[in-house]
Amino acid sequence: MARFLCAYLSAGGSYEGFDVVPEVISWCQSEITPLFPQFHFQFLPIFNPYYQPDHSLPTAAEFRFPYADESFDFVFAHSVFTHLVPDGAENYLREIRRVLRPGGISYLTWTLFNDDPAAYTHPTTKKWHRDPSGTFGVRDPQVPEAAIRYSETFVRQAYLASQLSIVEPLHYGFKGFQDAIVALR
Repeated sequence: MARFLCAYLSAGGSYEGFDVVPEVISWCQSEITPLFPQFHFQFLPIFNPYYQPDHSLPTAAEFRFPYADESFDFVFAHSVFTHLVPDGAENYLREIRRVLRPGGISYLTWTLFNDDPAAYTHPTTKKWHRDPSGTFGVRDPQVPEAAIRYSETFVRQAYLASQLSIVEPLHYGFKGFQDAIVALR
């Protein structure tokens, strides 16, 4: 996503990004930062059985973003919450609120489902393995973080608990693409 912002972000602005995949960060550091020095990227190893299966690493549930409180106007996470189990997703929402300035905006993608058949549900949701709590479904029960879908009810409650205000309407994806949620601090 950063490469698309290079022409948009003025020299007075800055971009801070982190990821658990070292190859992605290396590419950004070698291809973007030399041309756009206000773009910074960090590899942050966080336990994820799909991307970083090292149990000695911190989990998403206990991870603290490496930024000061109220240091960003805008936070986006594309295809991050689709790889976080519920306690990690809830912690990331709290961290996003912490690093956003008052009035700051977040843009996050999720894959949502709803138990009401008349409500929005991705066409592929029925093929997923739903957790007994009904909170989420996974593509592979052996590696839940490979791909996760969430109950819209759970996501709305998590935003509320994190004191992030969803800007309606939700922006539902189509044909299996991710859903986007814009929220304000």
